[in-house]
Amino acid sequence: MSRPFPSGHITALIIWVVVFAAIYLYFDARQNPGVAIAIESTRGEVQIPRSRDGHYYVKGAINGHSVTFMVDTGASTVSIDQDTAQAANLPHGAPSRFETAGGAIIGEIVADQAVVAGGIAVEGLSIAVGTHGKIALLGQNFLRKVEMLQSSDTMTLRVKVIN
Repeated sequence: MSRPFPSGHITALIIWVVVFAAIYLYFDARQNPGVAIAIESTRGEVQIPRSRDGHYYVKGAINGHSVTFMVDTGASTVSIDQDTAQAANLPHGAPSRFETAGGAIIGEIVADQAVVAGGIAVEGLSIAVGTHGKIALLGQNFLRKVEMLQSSDTMTLRVKVIN
């Protein structure tokens, strides 16, 4: 004869499932970078709060196609994956080999493109196409064209004033 499952065990099982679900959701949220929303100003600057993963992300565009950039001072050029390049209607570029933190990869350099980050536009940039991952990198060829300040947990990008 089978004995029915005691109701106290069912209650304990439900409590443990809820506890493990809460723990899972907590750690899942910590792993997700949580792209912070950059605050554009009318003075030609954008303030970018530090995201949960410690990086700075800013919404922008390549040739009018919406992109989320991670500010990467270690990247020499603006870098995107092949899917983003197709969505932005980039032409094919010159074949190139890139040295990344994950090793060498083969891709293309597409010259003379328009990049916007947080409302700041820079024309005539080269873009590296073929990087891995869905995060676009805002590299030094863009960052050298703006003033970049970091204070506490905020990064500010500002249009350079040329005298």
